[in-house]
Amino acid sequence: MPVTKTTAGLIFYDECDSATGYEGFSGSNKTFLAYTDTKHSGSGCLGSHEWNYYPNVEAGQKAVNLGYGNGRRIRVWHKVNKVGGSPQFLPMRFRKYSTEDVFDPFSTETSTHDWTHQKATIDAWQAESTWWLWLCYMWTTSGGDEGYNYADHLVISQSDNLTITGLVQGQKAEVYRSSDNALIGSATCAAGQTSVSISLDSEDYPLQCYLKVYATNGTTLIETTSSYEMCGGDSWAWTAGAGTLTMSSDVDVIYRQAATGTPKTANVVANLKTGAGGNYPGASILFTTVLGSVSPTSDTTDASGNAHTALTSTGHGLAVVKANWLGDASVPACSAYYVVHVFYEAEAGDSSKDFQFYAEGIEYTFVSGRYTLNEIGAPNDFEVELSDWVSTITPNGLVNIYRLGVKEFHGILEVIKRSILGGVKLKGPDVAKLLNYGVADTKIYSAKTPQYMINDLLTSFPCGITVGTLGVCAASLTITIETETLQQAIARICELVHWHYRVDLDRKLDFAESFTGGISAAEFEEGVNIIDGEGEENYYPVANWVRMRGNGITSTKQDGTKISEQGLLQMPAFNKTISDQATLDTACQALLDMKKTQEETIPLEAWDQYAPGTFGPEDYVTVTSPTAGLSGTYQIRKIERNLTDAEWVKLDLSNRTKTWWELDEIYRRMTKDVSI
Repeated sequence: MPVTKTTAGLIFYDECDSATGYEGFSGSNKTFLAYTDTKHSGSGCLGSHEWNYYPNVEAGQKAVNLGYGNGRRIRVWHKVNKVGGSPQFLPMRFRKYSTEDVFDPFSTETSTHDWTHQKATIDAWQAESTWWLWLCYMWTTSGGDEGYNYADHLVISQSDNLTITGLVQGQKAEVYRSSDNALIGSATCAAGQTSVSISLDSEDYPLQCYLKVYATNGTTLIETTSSYEMCGGDSWAWTAGAGTLTMSSDVDVIYRQAATGTPKTANVVANLKTGAGGNYPGASILFTTVLGSVSPTSDTTDASGNAHTALTSTGHGLAVVKANWLGDASVPACSAYYVVHVFYEAEAGDSSKDFQFYAEGIEYTFVSGRYTLNEIGAPNDFEVELSDWVSTITPNGLVNIYRLGVKEFHGILEVIKRSILGGVKLKGPDVAKLLNYGVADTKIYSAKTPQYMINDLLTSFPCGITVGTLGVCAASLTITIETETLQQAIARICELVHWHYRVDLDRKLDFAESFTGGISAAEFEEGVNIIDGEGEENYYPVANWVRMRGNGITSTKQDGTKISEQGLLQMPAFNKTISDQATLDTACQALLDMKKTQEETIPLEAWDQYAPGTFGPEDYVTVTSPTAGLSGTYQIRKIERNLTDAEWVKLDLSNRTKTWWELDEIYRRMTKDVSI
């Protein structure tokens, strides 16, 4: 809910319905019991009874944690029934056996009185938290003394005040008692403050309450629909709920003011809409940031529902800009956030260095490391080890790795591992992980193209990934996106049309039917630049005889040459949307052509003396290795580099491309257009 408890004020609470946990002093004329014939609340109370025994003390003892800090409060209901003589009564006494310290928060009483709510403050010198509580402490001073000492509803709390945080100047908060909806107290946030304090001193807390929070114009922003146990010393945080407010920025990376890089300003826009999705003008949006400064700190939405501010910063790191709308009768209160990365300095590739490791624009000296580059659809990651911890490292910051002066990896720092023995390891995924940080709310697309939907998703739910080149796919889809990550939503769209997406080093998303690379100039030869490698031929997915069943018709295709080489390997297939024999024959032959060749997987370690950019994932390289039985061009599925040597490379190669496997799946399910 928009109001949540952040600090519990309750230190100790005893309803005093049972003597369980208390040790009573023993004696023929002394008792410490639970009583049900008299009580303030609950099912009973605790009490001492002393009579005709001189001199003596009576109480029930129990170890109690008094907590720490100034302003702690003790509250207890106390009742005394003096029968004879001059017994002396205390609701309680605290004692430290180790030091013989005694703490009496209440004054001694000698006369009868009915239930009285007694309150006291714990002395500041009570530094140790655990004391022995002697409850219903009573002693006699002469023969014939007799009396009853009762206690009920004992509470120890941090204070008598309830604090509500997260407010702005002019916002009012109220606390209501749930049992009768009575207003306990209210307060308005003062200038320069972000919280209010409401006294619960008149209440018998902890008790069930609910809150109301108002906008600066008096509109009720929230009334908690449920009752919650509240206590003196509690802190409750008000948070404007995520609603119809969204944010965007013209840039996701800026540079601190002292840097040479540009831009140094991010122009942030907050857009407010009505519940029906219309623009909402005339609303005052408040802006704040945890890093740097925003100007203006508030702006009124224009005819398009947009409010504007500009972010700058003298420091580096993650600048989380918050936009807050306090709400009114038409549009409920809501808030939104946008993350801008502030780089320390512009990165500069140095071709004289094997590798460079940057995090948020700071180049760090490293001991070792590695990173991978995969074909489309597969995750990449990095791992870098530093000799010592550096305080300027930013968790969740953007990471770039350069090889021979050319950027080859872009990622996010998600794991920091520090060792007592020294050394720091930094790990994280590639920058496409930003798609998992963005959550798409309900979107209903009817008869829209994939490129339209992808563009709309990235625009509607900014995550740091922007639109790149979106190929023209003629398919028309009807799909509902319901609270999914952008990665899940976009992957689902791509799966429906068997197209692909990828995120480049500039955080731009491309969408295409295929990203298959071309034949590169790279050649790897045994005895020249191959360190190690092996070739594995996998016949498990191979089929050289295919029978495909269509809609009332059947097609059978086979390859005699492959059958002679491999033996007879048969496979069934189904495409019941096809009722034309010629079309079914074409589909069956295409599937046979894909399945009849065995898969070759080649892990290869080599010396790479080619210039950066000569080859990348999905490109083809030429490999010659008589020992491993390799001769020809193979597609790169994965590249792994070790940051200790720019010329070392490990390649995962295959004679079958990712596109091949995607086409295999297409033929299994077959497209609706049976003429293909």
